[in-house]
Amino acid sequence: MKRILTVLTIAGLFVFTACGSAEKKESNTEQEAQEMMDEMDKKAEEVSEAADETADEAEEAMEEAADDAEEAMEEAGDAMENAADTAKSKAKEMTDGDGEM
Repeated sequence: MKRILTVLTIAGLFVFTACGSAEKKESNTEQEAQEMMDEMDKKAEEVSEAADETADEAEEAMEEAADDAEEAMEEAGDAMENAADTAKSKAKEMTDGDGEM
């Protein structure tokens, strides 16, 4: 009878010890999962910030390009007006001087 109680006691100790370490592994896994989620959130935030910066830089570049294009169009318009005025004045000189064109 003593041997049976001893064997049952030892078996009970093994069961409690085995169950105790399983709980530790689960909490470790939960902690690791939480750390991974935190790291993923941090990386996602970094990517989001980088994307925002890139979008801001692209917006500034587009505005600058639009301003440059507008300036170029104004200069081209002025050049066309000057060319038209020059052509008109030359045409007027030719008709006034000879009476014919």
